Amino acid sequence: MACLQARQWWNACNGVEPDELVLCTTAPLATPSTAVVRSSPVEPRALARHAPTIQVAPAFEAKPIQSFARRSAGRTVLALVLAFAAIGLAVVGLTVNTRFAASFGQTAEAALLLAAIGLTIDLLAVVLPSAAGQLWRDRNVLSASAAWAIWVVALGMTLLAAIGFAATNIGDGVAGRSRLVAEAGALAADATRLRTERAGLTEDRAVATIEAEIQRAQPAAAAVWKQTAGCSDVTLAASGAACAEVLKLRRALGVAQRRDALDAELRAVEARLAPLPAITTSDPQAAMAADLVGWISGGHISLTPEDIHRMRVTGLTIIPALAGIIFMFATTLLRTARR
Repeated sequence: MACLQARQWWNACNGVEPDELVLCTTAPLATPSTAVVRSSPVEPRALARHAPTIQVAPAFEAKPIQSFARRSAGRTVLALVLAFAAIGLAVVGLTVNTRFAASFGQTAEAALLLAAIGLTIDLLAVVLPSAAGQLWRDRNVLSASAAWAIWVVALGMTLLAAIGFAATNIGDGVAGRSRLVAEAGALAADATRLRTERAGLTEDRAVATIEAEIQRAQPAAAAVWKQTAGCSDVTLAASGAACAEVLKLRRALGVAQRRDALDAELRAVEARLAPLPAITTSDPQAAMAADLVGWISGGHISLTPEDIHRMRVTGLTIIPALAGIIFMFATTLLRTARR
C-alpha cells in the first residue's frame, strides 16, 4: 500500500502521465488482489489535484459473524430440572447396582471389588453420552463412536444388575405379601369355622354348675351305681331309667366343655389375626392394571398379573439406566445456541 501510494505521488510531482492506475479491489478472504483500471490521459496538475483523494487499500471478503442466542428462563429451568432428575437417577442407580454387585462377594474383599466394578460401570454409563456428544461436536467422529460403543456395553451390564436387584426385591416383596395373604386367609377360615360350630352350641350353663348338678343327681342312681360303674355302662332298662338324669347332665357337661374350648381357640385365632395387615391379594397393582387394560380394550387385550410384573421390572430397570442420556439433554439445553 505504501509503495503504490508513494509511486502515485512521485509521478504526479514529476509531471509523469501514467498510462494506468493500479488499485486494489475486493478479493476473496485473506487474498488481496489488484485490478488494472484503464483511464484516459490526464494533466499532471489535474492528477496532482486529485491525487490526495486516491486511497489504495485492500478490501477483504466479509466473513460471517456468529452471534449467540440468549437463553430463555424456561429453557434454563427445564435444563436444571432435567439435570437434577438425572443426578437423582444416577445416585439411585449407583447405589442399587453397587449393593447388588457387592452381594455376590463371598468375602469382604470380593464384595468390595465387585462393588467397585459396579460403581465404575455405572459411572461410565452416566458420563459417556455427554462425552460422546462433545466429541462429536468437536468433529472427533472416531472417538465419539468408540464412546457410544463403550456406553452400550456399560448400559448392558447396568441393566443386568438393575434387573437382578428389581426382580429380587420385588419378587421377595410379592412373596412376603403372598405369605401374609395365605396366613390371613387360613386364620380367617379357622375363625369362621369356629364361629359356626360355636353358634350351634346352645348350652349356656357353666361347667362348674353342671358338675354340681351331676353331684346332686347321683344319689338317685345309687341302686345301680355299682352295677353300671357309676352310670358309665348302662345296659339294662332299669339302669337306664335310674341314670337318665346323670347321663343328661354329663352330655350337657361335654357340650359346655366344648363350648369353652371353642371360645378359647377362637380368641387365640382372633389374637393372631388382629395384627396382620388387611391384605386381600399378593400384588394388587399388577392385578388391577391387568384388569383395567382388559376393561379399557373391551376384552381385546388380555394381560395377566405376571405380564404387568414383567413390565414393572423392565421400567424400574431401564429408567435409572438412562440417567446419562437425560444428563446429556440437560447439558444440551444449557449450552447457548449459535445463530
